[in-house]
Amino acid sequence: MRMAEEDDGDAHTLGLLVDMRDLCTKIAEEHHHYAAQLHDLLRQVQNPNVHGLDKEMGFRIEDIGEGELPSINRAISLNCSAEVARGAFAAAKKAYPNRRMRLKWGSYILDRYDPPGA
Repeated sequence: MRMAEEDDGDAHTLGLLVDMRDLCTKIAEEHHHYAAQLHDLLRQVQNPNVHGLDKEMGFRIEDIGEGELPSINRAISLNCSAEVARGAFAAAKKAYPNRRMRLKWGSYILDRYDPPGA
């Protein structure tokens, strides 16, 4: 009787493994489908006829000079995550501690640096 119970348990386990393999196959097939759709959309965004809104919404570090009136002396465009953009802004403040700067996302000012005594 004990042998029959073990055989039933093995059969059940084998059935679960087959079901898992089938599910993994379905997931892989869907992954390829969605990956192809994503790559197609990425190609469309790179088309030179696309408006370029994605470029306007990237992060930007602007050096706005030392004077009273802000004028953009230099700008760095960043297509990255907010964390990376904030890290780049912190590095820019360390590299140029006497320059006024601002971190922008599109037209929004996310952070501003005014050096001490400015």
